[in-house]
Amino acid sequence: MSILRAVPPVAFTSRGLRSAGIVIGGLALLVTALVPATAGARAAIGVTECTGSQTVTYTPGLTDRAREVTVDGKAPLLECVSSSDPTLSRATSTFSATGTFSCTSGTRAGSRRITWNNGSTSTLSSTSAVSVNGAESLVSIKGVVVDGEFKGARWTATFVMFSAKPQACLTERGLAAVSGPLTLSIGSL
Repeated sequence: MSILRAVPPVAFTSRGLRSAGIVIGGLALLVTALVPATAGARAAIGVTECTGSQTVTYTPGLTDRAREVTVDGKAPLLECVSSSDPTLSRATSTFSATGTFSCTSGTRAGSRRITWNNGSTSTLSSTSAVSVNGAESLVSIKGVVVDGEFKGARWTATFVMFSAKPQACLTERGLAAVSGPLTLSIGSL
């Protein structure tokens, strides 16, 4: 015994057309529910958390006096966990910024590019501020993902620039480079 029955032909009356429209609309909803999303469809952003380290160069070097400085850096993000894209496990981040700051204070604006292990990329705008917490000099960074994976999401990061002020901060040439731990979070902030 077959559970499928032939559907009688629909007459071309206003009632028949309306019935046909309901059947076609119902089929379209069913097909939409059963067909997987296309590769171009955006998934929910969720939260992506990464930890790693960051190496930064300063031109000219940082001193105890605030001055205009260009910052360039690279950060291998060795451990990433994403609630919306399980293919992400690590990344490399490069960035550039300019601003007026010293070893212990200041703000700057710039951009960051993340290349994810799955081949996708994210371009992020950023503003950052240097502050001192005890002997640590911390950089708080925030911005928006302006292109690529997670476009439109807000993001934050914290970079421990140094735990004790280096002697180079006291020289005219200044501190030329630092490395330290970095935590980065994208989405749902």
